[in-house]
Amino acid sequence: MFGKRSTAAIAAASVTAGALVGYLTAKFAPDLSQLLSELKHSTDGKWQKRALEPAPPSKYDKWVEVYDEPRHFVEMDNMYCRIIRFRFPPGDKTEYHRHRVDSFFVFFNSTRVRNELQGAPLEEFGIKEGTASGACYCTKPIIHRISNIGPRWMHGLDVEIKSFDSNEYKTLPLPETKNIKLLFDSKTNGGKHIRVYSIVIKLGQTAKLSLAFPKLFMCYKGSTLRVTLDNGDAHEERRHMGSYWWDSLDFKAKVENIGTTDYECMVAEWH
Repeated sequence: MFGKRSTAAIAAASVTAGALVGYLTAKFAPDLSQLLSELKHSTDGKWQKRALEPAPPSKYDKWVEVYDEPRHFVEMDNMYCRIIRFRFPPGDKTEYHRHRVDSFFVFFNSTRVRNELQGAPLEEFGIKEGTASGACYCTKPIIHRISNIGPRWMHGLDVEIKSFDSNEYKTLPLPETKNIKLLFDSKTNGGKHIRVYSIVIKLGQTAKLSLAFPKLFMCYKGSTLRVTLDNGDAHEERRHMGSYWWDSLDFKAKVENIGTTDYECMVAEWH
């Protein structure tokens, strides 16, 4: 049956369909883009069940999922987390975008921002480099836009928490030392535990680290390090501001700062 259709008829049908798609795209492009962004990530089978949708924005406030926002860049995705880097200069601002997965944020620069959160008054506040904060987006999704109104680039990581183990709640934080400080240790409304440490190794100092859990290192002041493992193997590595790396294995080593500046990073703990 299909073989008897003429080439002209097929071409005419294709033109008609193309014209219809073109018309709908031109008329409903913003809404269609928003819808496609939502559907693309809502149907991602790797993700846990999401919370109920927030109230839709008004017609003049179009939005996309955070993964499709042009100043946010998805850089890593494993069974534990998804890492999204955000980076934009002073005077720039994001599009309206939605967060709906429990997350924590780390900041590599100090600046000032304006937060336009739908359903809430406009607010302005400062961002300090080397700090971290958590957010319960699974139970309280948000749609917002961020403007950089400060003197420096807005630069950091949005780390979405994909998996956790209830045994984590039975473990104690690492004991604090001159090198290790607990930045925050909290539980989200969705039941996920967020625990983040600060590690500082001054120039010329050596720190003995024992991190027996899956972890994410995030460097906000780089230097050159000499790492000596428990088995005696040693190597040198250069860590840069804004870099990060995932490590699922136990890490036990002496770390010496042999660079030219102090070394500072954050470590997020998983179980």
